[in-house]
Order: sequence, then C-alpha cells, then structure tokens
Amino acid sequence: MSDIVDQVLDDLYAAARADREAHQARVMGELDAIAAHLTETLLPPELRAAGLRLEYDIEGLK
Repeated sequence: MSDIVDQVLDDLYAAARADREAHQARVMGELDAIAAHLTETLLPPELRAAGLRLEYDIEGLK
C-alpha cells in the first residue's frame, strides 16, 4: 500500500513541477515579447542598430 501512495505522490509532484515549469516558460516568453516590443517602440533606431536592447531582471521570478 505504501508503494502505491508513494507512486501517486511522486506522480502528483511531477505533474505540479511540469505545470510550474510550463507556466514559467509562458511568463518568460511574454516578458521577452514585451521587452522586444518596448525596444522597438522606445529606443531610437541608432541605439537598436548598435545592439542596445531593453532587458528585465528575472532574479525575482525564479
């Protein structure tokens, strides 16, 4: 019985981890799109041509 409970809990934890990772990937993708949009709309062309891009700090998101 204990093996079955352990397996069910392992499966639940794995599903929760996969869901969390998928959510984090969606959020990061949305942040990347926002940063790209802001870079294109706010920075002058000469700064974009020089390689300057808007970035965001993801430390608090981990």
